[in-house]
Amino acid sequence: MKLTLITPPAVDPVTLDEVKDHLRITQDFEDTLLTDFIRTATQKLDGRYGLLGRCLINQTWRLSLDRFSREIVLPFPPVQAVNRIYYLGHDGEEVDVTATDYRVSGPSGFDGAAIRAARGLAWPETYDTESAFIEFTAGFGETPADVPEPIRTAIKMHVGHLYANRESVTLGSGFITETPHGYEDLIRDYRLLGF
Repeated sequence: MKLTLITPPAVDPVTLDEVKDHLRITQDFEDTLLTDFIRTATQKLDGRYGLLGRCLINQTWRLSLDRFSREIVLPFPPVQAVNRIYYLGHDGEEVDVTATDYRVSGPSGFDGAAIRAARGLAWPETYDTESAFIEFTAGFGETPADVPEPIRTAIKMHVGHLYANRESVTLGSGFITETPHGYEDLIRDYRLLGF
């Protein structure tokens, strides 16, 4: 199994203005730094390597498989759409599976979506490794407002932590500064374990 990001999210789950309001910053000279912190905090939670195991803002992924299995569970819920299912035929040509030949259960569900061949049908045979493909869109939506507020608040808290503590050790105190406890509380309900 291989996952490839095809189309990244168009926007971040929190805006620069929201972060500046959260931090009570009015000047513009640190906008680039704050934008970098927003992306860092987002990457800590979002997508393939994020703590949540979910996509926050809609993004398109390709799942590559050696073959179609009875049930294919898609990662990164919620899944907004299954855009295309195809495989490599005998001659290496791409062959699309028509939408009537499969069914999707749980699309847009909090816990994810699964795909099965339609009743009475079977998946086509594949003849090589990584020769079955599913392209899908995952995320809570296209705008920051679509992302659950606890996740957005956690990102703002993380940005605030990075802004206030630009080193891992607070000078003069000799201890490592940690992200506030509330951060874990905010993301706990949205975290998926394993895929």
